Amino acid sequence: MYPRLKPLAALLPALFAMPANAQQLALLDSVVVTATRFSESSVATAANVTTITHEEIRDSGAQTLPDVLRYTSGLQVSPLYGSIGADTSIDMRGFGEGAAQRTLVLLNGQRLNSLDMSNIDWGLVPLDSVDRVEIVSGSAAILYGDNAVGGVINIITRTQREGASIQAGLGNNNGKSLSASIAKQLGKFDLALAVNHQATDGWRKNNEQERNTLSSRLGVRFDRGEAFIDLGWSSLDVGLPGSLTKAQFDSNPRQAETTDSFAERRTAYVRPSINWRLADNLSFAGEIGYSEVENTSWISNWSSFSKRKTDTLSFTPRLQWDHGLLGLGSKTIVGFDYYDGKLTSDNSFSKNGPIAKTVTINQTSQAVYLQNQTRLTTDLTLTAGARHQKIEQSASDTSGLSISNDHSKSIGEIGLSYKLAPGFRLFARTGTTFRFANLDELTTFVGFASKPVRPERGTFVDFGGQWSGSSYSLKVTAYTLKMTDEIAWNGLPFPNGANENLAKTRHQGIDTTATYEISPHWQINAGLNLQKAEFRDGANNGKEIPLVPTLKATAGLSFKPTNAWNLSLFANHVGERYMGGDSNNASYDKLAAYTTADFALSWHESSWTVRGRVVNLADKKYAPVGYYGSYYPADGRAFFADLRYDF
Repeated sequence: MYPRLKPLAALLPALFAMPANAQQLALLDSVVVTATRFSESSVATAANVTTITHEEIRDSGAQTLPDVLRYTSGLQVSPLYGSIGADTSIDMRGFGEGAAQRTLVLLNGQRLNSLDMSNIDWGLVPLDSVDRVEIVSGSAAILYGDNAVGGVINIITRTQREGASIQAGLGNNNGKSLSASIAKQLGKFDLALAVNHQATDGWRKNNEQERNTLSSRLGVRFDRGEAFIDLGWSSLDVGLPGSLTKAQFDSNPRQAETTDSFAERRTAYVRPSINWRLADNLSFAGEIGYSEVENTSWISNWSSFSKRKTDTLSFTPRLQWDHGLLGLGSKTIVGFDYYDGKLTSDNSFSKNGPIAKTVTINQTSQAVYLQNQTRLTTDLTLTAGARHQKIEQSASDTSGLSISNDHSKSIGEIGLSYKLAPGFRLFARTGTTFRFANLDELTTFVGFASKPVRPERGTFVDFGGQWSGSSYSLKVTAYTLKMTDEIAWNGLPFPNGANENLAKTRHQGIDTTATYEISPHWQINAGLNLQKAEFRDGANNGKEIPLVPTLKATAGLSFKPTNAWNLSLFANHVGERYMGGDSNNASYDKLAAYTTADFALSWHESSWTVRGRVVNLADKKYAPVGYYGSYYPADGRAFFADLRYDF
């Protein structure tokens, strides 16, 4: 349950400058699906959209998807520990402790966010299977609803390709990886299968990690569209070294708080989808998804053993109608989202002891939404949308206690995108956003919340511009987001803490990224994120929200001596932050600012690809995350290299 995980997040960063050839600053002709849930050009999108391609992922030397995302400006990537992304959260727009619940992560347009507080299983799809990653910064609640307060990350897998590959890698701390994939087209049928294995002993004690995944797709193409079914399975086993005191962190950050705590996750999913052009001006898309997740954890110093199972069924059909409005080119998207989920949690005081309590929580969510995009002129596009969503939540346990928490919300949004000249675009948008409590937020250490939390509500304004030419690219986005009833865990007084609605908060900032091609062989890039997240009401009025740095800066240099070689050096600076739980900004020491540097190289010739990475070149000792005076050390210097052959 959430209160069991939140203070023990310890038991269960940061932006890096992307090598210049490994980051695409949402070029004006890029095609995106995330911003509209249909394929569109980003020129008409009133939002900050970034696309990372398969080739850029390959050349970055990344081993996991969080490795890719940490290079992207506007995202703060925070692992508690480990190098394979087992416990990583992503922060968009400065939410700190609750960031993972306010960034929506999709796989081919379907949710990966769990109904509880579990982090995203970033390894659910082998990295080689990813065609591109699309990132929409800022609220996308009109189209996607819950969790999309700070933004959306959509992982899109590769389709309609033929071939096979095998890849193997080795690194320090006994790190190893092995993956293989095959894809085939048989007439109108597309078949793809990918498997992946990753393992490491971990940098810290009791931080062994192992991940195994399998993903597959069977598709058929027809005259006006395609239908396909995605199936996948994943297993993840990690040791949980826990947190360290300041003295322990200073003396030996590789030590562990516990030597036998662990977590296991098993995930399986099946997702049929269809894209069908019903007429020249009418398109239909829809998905049905079913996923089953089993989480097992043992926290020895808390005598807490938990077995949790979450089942989720979804149905997400939508239509896009190209039509004329007052003689103007216009497109309207209308859709319906249905999600039904159930969580069952068995809790014990020992690994082999009797079940002390079983908690069952059910949730049903239904939503309708509409978005219209009209070209007022050739270069000026107006986007407007609305969404109504309702949720029904109920929970009970074997002691006879029960609780319900039903709510509904309606929101709206309007935006403008203006193409002033080739390669030059401005956009602005404003609207409302929301988030319902997840299933864990209905609970406390000792039972159910005596007072269920209210939904979060917010209003936002985004304004930005993109400039690109033959040798440069610049993107600037300014935003302000005012939230009411933001949900957070208050761990005091222990053990009677509870989730509660915070006083009003404000999240605002300016995000800037730029690249410049000095010559055909040399490129530089830089990113600067200035942000301020603070309470704007209540006892902590004017205080900063914990775990949100006011400054993040990146810089990178890329050298490409030939078409086959790419070498990149990049640095990252994250400013100091208040610790998690320190809402009054006075209870604990701040987490210190840190600066790190990484190096990556890749060589790609014909069917062969060789890659190498050195992370944390200077072996910097720092803690990207900390809660209630406890520290979670980052890994020290790490090396990894892999070899790939494409058949």
